[in-house]
Amino acid sequence: MLIAEKSLALHETIHQLGFDSMEDFALAQAGEKLLNEVIICTGNIEKFENKYAMDYADFCLKFRQLQTPIFEKEEDSSKWNAELKQLNILQKRLARLS
Repeated sequence: MLIAEKSLALHETIHQLGFDSMEDFALAQAGEKLLNEVIICTGNIEKFENKYAMDYADFCLKFRQLQTPIFEKEEDSSKWNAELKQLNILQKRLARLS
């Protein structure tokens, strides 16, 4: 199939799916992908919150008092913090798309 034929087929498909333009379709797809990433990130954060029965701010305050081995706490802290930062980035991207 030639590039022009593929492009026409793509435009027709996008319109049949209810989108006015390729940009509208791309925005919807990007938003959906970002929402999926938010769900994954939120789930990972919830695992840490459930493990320690607190949010990250409280975890940081009580870090030394926790009975978990230091290596495990440090690793969890690093991963938890990374998930929170990633969630913030994803939420900002979603807001910009809206």
